[in-house]
Amino acid sequence: MVESAYGTPATLPVTASAETLTTLRDRVELALQDSGNATWATGDIDEAIRRAISQYSRTNPYRAIATLTAASSTREFSLSSLTGLIRVERVWWTYSAATPGYPANWVQFEVWPGGILYIDDDSMPATNDVLRIFYTKAHTLNGLDSAGATTLPGEDIGYIIAGAAGIAAQMRAVELAEDATVDRDVVDRLTDWASEQLKNFRYGANLDQPAWQRYGYAYVQGDIDEALRWALARYTEISPQKAIGTITLSAAGREISLASLTGLLQVERVWWDYDSTDPTHPPDWRTFEVWPGNILFVDDPDEPASGDVARIWYTKSHSINGLDSASVTSIPADHETLIVIGAAGLVTQERSQEQPATNVPSKLREWADLRLKEFEAGLKRIARQASIRASGIAPIPAIDRWDKQDGGW
Repeated sequence: MVESAYGTPATLPVTASAETLTTLRDRVELALQDSGNATWATGDIDEAIRRAISQYSRTNPYRAIATLTAASSTREFSLSSLTGLIRVERVWWTYSAATPGYPANWVQFEVWPGGILYIDDDSMPATNDVLRIFYTKAHTLNGLDSAGATTLPGEDIGYIIAGAAGIAAQMRAVELAEDATVDRDVVDRLTDWASEQLKNFRYGANLDQPAWQRYGYAYVQGDIDEALRWALARYTEISPQKAIGTITLSAAGREISLASLTGLLQVERVWWDYDSTDPTHPPDWRTFEVWPGNILFVDDPDEPASGDVARIWYTKSHSINGLDSASVTSIPADHETLIVIGAAGLVTQERSQEQPATNVPSKLREWADLRLKEFEAGLKRIARQASIRASGIAPIPAIDRWDKQDGGW
């Protein structure tokens, strides 16, 4: 199976539970009303816990980081040292703990049968090169199967208890079903109770957003930046930044390069010849065309001379200080919140579509849709206001039944 080397967000630490096999076993027995083990043997409880943890790990695996050192120059690495490995998510090579470098050098890879990691890169790892592996593994419980630590999130322990109790009840129901002296209703009630417990467990493990996503699956900075770019571009379509620039001609001619106007979208007006020390009135507006290659053609009987200055009114893309090396924010202060709403809606919508096979809470999708609708509604208001300003007509209240069409009473 080919594994993706990109797109997995960095995880934050999740507080692990302090439960051990002994304490968790006691809590499962309490849920089963069998603290003295009169009905369920200790081994049965442990097996139920083991199975519950295994099922939980399928949807909410433990995320870990490890390093592998190349014993020789090779592209193939054994993953046998990664105990409980479920899936390799990312590989950083070459890695040095002393000088890790930035950004991380993620590489493409595949995981082959037999637990072989293959580095699918133009270069081949050399002897003593270190690979940093980001992977998922099965959760452990201190004391169960010789595990020395508990990795289960503390807040999900309740779901584990429900799952283990449900599995234990199912096992007991199977045993009683084969006993001719036990009433059928007893088996049915036990089965129903087990089903309710397992339904609660499945909800916690599958449908409810797991702990590592609530606290560890942070939105990637790159995704947020991309959402801001999209919101900014959409906002620019409706309300571009208006700017004025000047171009001094280095030679006579009607064709003027617009390359110096960064982020140019559209030229609106051209004033030529412009003298900042003694500007003419009214301005010398000129007819012009914009040709492919960002060439401004002055369509005038007179030809601009060398040293003449053309003053250009134009629109350009908006910018946010720090985004794509921009040093200023051009968005009006009263529109900043709208950009935030649009970007938040988009990045949340992208999150809900990242893993089609994963159950995403419907409320997350609904929230994203509402934010995007709010963003588009805001853009429509801005466009309407801009249209009113451009036409010179101020909005007035609608006339009522006492008003005359001619403005009289």
